[in-house]
Amino acid sequence: MNILAALEQVSIFAKLSDTALQSLAHCAEPLQLNTGDALYLKGDPSLYFYVVLHGRLRVSLLDVMLGYVGRHQPIGEMDVIVGEVRNTSVHAVRDSLLLRFGASEFLNFIQVNAASLLDLTRLVINRSRHFYNQNNNPKASKKRDFGGTLAVIPASSGVSAIQLAEALVEHLDGWPETRLITAAHVDSIFGDGVAQTPLDESANDLHLREWLASLEERHHYVLYAADNDRDPWSLRCLHQADRILILAEATRLPENVPVLDALHRSGLIAPIELVLLRSEGDPSPHTLAWREETGARAHYFVHPWANADISALARQISGQGVGLVLGGGGARGFAHIGLIRALEQLQIPVDIVGGTSMGAFVSALVACGFDSVEMSHIAHETFVARNYLNDYTVPKVSLIRGARFHKRLMSVFGHRRIEELRRTFYCISTNLTTGNPMIHDRGTLATWVGTSMSVPGVAPPVAWHGDLLCDGGVVNNLPTDVMRNLERGIIIASNVSMNGDIRAPGAGEEEPDQMALLNWKGTKRAPSLSEILMRTATLASDTTIQMSSISNADIYLRMPIADIGMFDWHRLDELIERGYQYGLELLTPIRDTLPR
Repeated sequence: MNILAALEQVSIFAKLSDTALQSLAHCAEPLQLNTGDALYLKGDPSLYFYVVLHGRLRVSLLDVMLGYVGRHQPIGEMDVIVGEVRNTSVHAVRDSLLLRFGASEFLNFIQVNAASLLDLTRLVINRSRHFYNQNNNPKASKKRDFGGTLAVIPASSGVSAIQLAEALVEHLDGWPETRLITAAHVDSIFGDGVAQTPLDESANDLHLREWLASLEERHHYVLYAADNDRDPWSLRCLHQADRILILAEATRLPENVPVLDALHRSGLIAPIELVLLRSEGDPSPHTLAWREETGARAHYFVHPWANADISALARQISGQGVGLVLGGGGARGFAHIGLIRALEQLQIPVDIVGGTSMGAFVSALVACGFDSVEMSHIAHETFVARNYLNDYTVPKVSLIRGARFHKRLMSVFGHRRIEELRRTFYCISTNLTTGNPMIHDRGTLATWVGTSMSVPGVAPPVAWHGDLLCDGGVVNNLPTDVMRNLERGIIIASNVSMNGDIRAPGAGEEEPDQMALLNWKGTKRAPSLSEILMRTATLASDTTIQMSSISNADIYLRMPIADIGMFDWHRLDELIERGYQYGLELLTPIRDTLPR
């Protein structure tokens, strides 16, 4: 290994003289980490500073992922400089090679080389800003461009991972931006059978690892594709991958994937995602069973080999997808439909959708494939023409029964299940029993959308496994954190909450007036019981949590609808038009920077 040449690629050492670099190289020791290995854990002593030569590391705090560290990046610098124990944990996402420097030797070095100390200080500050938002809450990287390595493994002999990988190469900008490597490619370069070299740290194994690592220097993406799910080459593909795609047929019962079992035993932490081949209109009854069998965190449907589906898959696995998060806000949520109309006009694709309350309703319509015109008709029929929220009851637990509205949701969404939608969808409810948010990314769509919209006091809570669930806006009215954790790309967030909009103008000027709303004399309409209940339910989420939600978004839209009430259903057309115009205003100037 040429340590000197490797150090020259590290930005914080770029200003060093040849003599200083040689001095630093003498202090370096190579360190090989295998998939899942811990570099260090929270609370460990800070004995070393590291530089990643190739591979990928995951930084976490109390099992919350903070971000990734990749090729030619330092890690562990803050703790060594401060002289404290480790405050995070770091694991290898895949097989990685690092250089390590003893803490005392490195500290002596940077005391002599002030330029490196300054650059390292800048790195520490930038990384702190990158890993933590202004509320000091850990958050994932906002980096849009995934890069790195991907592995595609077939789950059975009936599907071709190589064919999928070849199609993905075309949508990842092709050669030389993207390089596809199969067992046949390796054997053609090094001789028959070399691809089947065991991962045993022998000379042949290390030589092959070094060559594969060198590909990352020349290509932005490296795709590894296997012929099967059980030989040494398929296992090597997994060890080299930042992200693993398992290819299966949606209509087949799940099968065991032997190399995944082997990787799990070694402490796999690379994210696994499932690609299910599914023709348009076909069922996918085994989706959840496939996810359980493979341990996949997500799944995609691809019509073999439809260009649009491959393009959407390529965007998302490369961190170039578009996630749309829609917040709750009653009738104000109609503005979301206008935003979707603007996205359609600007030809900005939406790959993943999620939301809370009315945002859950509109995002579910997106996930089902309705366009903005159809959404407008459905919303008008549901909330204006018929008003399915008017089955009032004696207020034992709520103002309405909610049965009529649930029946309407069933007529709109039918028996669709969330995990079978071609576009990824989630919605949020609040567990009143535990106080925690609930993420619904599987199950009957109509049921969970209705639960996400069950405002406490307005509609009855929903019983689930002995707990009571209600409107997600109580704890998370703009769930961008869930979208960020999917690691699919940029996030567009649309907020229609009512910060500071529930008021009693002119009342209580001289002294507090308890009867002001009961004996209302103002010129404007007094807040209704439903509005008071909804505002009370979402108060914490719309204030203390909202800044965190905003910071997770790449594009944030605060819809200009402050003068419209949460139950002004009759202003549907106006709200849609405002959302459309505002969406065009914000998105048109940046359209060319977004995936299309």
